[in-house]
Amino acid sequence: MDMTAPGKQRYCNALQPAKSVNSGALTLRNKTNILHVAPLLLAVMLSQCGVPVPPSCSHVPKSSQVPADSLIAAAAAEWGNLSSSSQGSERRASTERYNAAVAKLFDQLRCGSASWESRAATIGTRIAGASSADVDPTSLDALFPSSTVGNQKLNNRQTTEGVGVPLVGWKKTSPVGQHREKFLLPNGLPYNITAVLAFEGGAPVWHFQKRFKQEEIKIGGSTRTLAADWSAPNEFYWSMCELDDLLVQNVILPDRFTEETGIYFLQPYDPNKIPLVFVHGLVSSPDAFKNAINSLVPEPWFRKNYQIWLYNYPTGNPWIFSSLNFREKMREACAYARSKGPDQNLNRMVVVAHSMGGLLTRSSITDPGNAFYNEYFDKPIDQLKISQNSRRMIRDGTLYEPLHEPRRVVFMAVPHRGSPVATWGPSVWFSRLIRLPKTLTIGLLDTALTTVGKVAQGEAPSGQMTSIGSLSPNNPANLALNKLPLPHGVTFHSIIGDRGKSDTPNSSDGIVPYWSSHVTPVASEKIVSSNHGVPDNADAAVELKRILKLHLGIK
Repeated sequence: MDMTAPGKQRYCNALQPAKSVNSGALTLRNKTNILHVAPLLLAVMLSQCGVPVPPSCSHVPKSSQVPADSLIAAAAAEWGNLSSSSQGSERRASTERYNAAVAKLFDQLRCGSASWESRAATIGTRIAGASSADVDPTSLDALFPSSTVGNQKLNNRQTTEGVGVPLVGWKKTSPVGQHREKFLLPNGLPYNITAVLAFEGGAPVWHFQKRFKQEEIKIGGSTRTLAADWSAPNEFYWSMCELDDLLVQNVILPDRFTEETGIYFLQPYDPNKIPLVFVHGLVSSPDAFKNAINSLVPEPWFRKNYQIWLYNYPTGNPWIFSSLNFREKMREACAYARSKGPDQNLNRMVVVAHSMGGLLTRSSITDPGNAFYNEYFDKPIDQLKISQNSRRMIRDGTLYEPLHEPRRVVFMAVPHRGSPVATWGPSVWFSRLIRLPKTLTIGLLDTALTTVGKVAQGEAPSGQMTSIGSLSPNNPANLALNKLPLPHGVTFHSIIGDRGKSDTPNSSDGIVPYWSSHVTPVASEKIVSSNHGVPDNADAAVELKRILKLHLGIK
């Protein structure tokens, strides 16, 4: 079964002329560069056009075309065995036989055009109503076995053995680039569900258990672990969502992705859990953390104590502007969280930041004083001859109130002092292709910085207006940030890659050298055998678990 046929919808209107860019202002050199790269970009964009479609089932698979009565009898017999105190191999064998029968019955239940209730009645079963433990299948746009989901995007398949058939539920949301409710994931919501057919008198009852909340099920006088496939919903989501497929466009045309700038909640906000916020880096999206999340969600202690927030933003903008947006979106999310209940867990927030995302995070939780402002301007803000909009943007970007909720931050391969790669010829050339949003090119933050401040006096090249240029070691924002100490009251950790060369302190992850990723004081610094993709590293995942347990005070 091809679960993505006929292909995934992409943000194809990125091919249209950008309304927010004054094309007449492009230099001949920039026009020439764009013409050189246009065929490549056009091929990339066109290859990504299509419509995402979850798997469907019109006909029962041949392997599941077994009389329902015999399957129900087999499942009922094993249900009785599982209600006893059987142990070891006897219990495992009963579990396997029960799960095999229920899997075939579920194929008969899910396939066809009739309603869920009608299909259930046809095979002599019924469906339990929605509850705190059970999902109503009619509320979903798709519900299918985890076994139909491949394993192309994640390093490892994470499962838990137990009773029941692991499923993926899917509820559609609006595509990337279209409006939806705040904090809602684009494209759709994946659900981790386990199907159980219970024999409790009368017709057998289907329970579609919310596996993220339910660990066990009662069978008679015994308690049994529910089976789970933790990776399938994660894998399926990234096969359906466009965010991870638009990375180059995200950089070159950042204005096209401002609609998606914001915080996404992976589950409805719960005041009883600590937010764990993931902030991605350059040429990236929240999918940078899919393997880290894949390693965390199977852990009961993690599901009990943490909830995941993802921050997404267009990575073509200079990081100081993305930092401003990060603070704004975090304040919105925190205000919403406080409207839902007590904030003691909100105020225990943990942030995990990769690459340029670490600069957004570090600057946003640090009191800037006048460090950023003075790096750009040599007169008081009230004396600048600029519009009120520009004045507001400068104030919000350089003289801001920091975020106070984070209590612990994990830096992953963060260029605290910039990256030499940003000054290389190919990087400078690529930077010139970036078409900044109108807010950064007409009358606001960076226009003010480049026309009024020190940058306008020739102390920094114009290419530093882009995200790539802003990662230069000599960029004013980087120079200002490194004049500011890490804030008190927040515990910091660093996870740094050395490409397996074991040559620290002379090491590099290939993008960021150790002299830039090393920062003090931190509670721990872990060197892992990794390139710049530290969030995908298995040792980094182990270290992240250790840190999150430490935050909870458990071993």
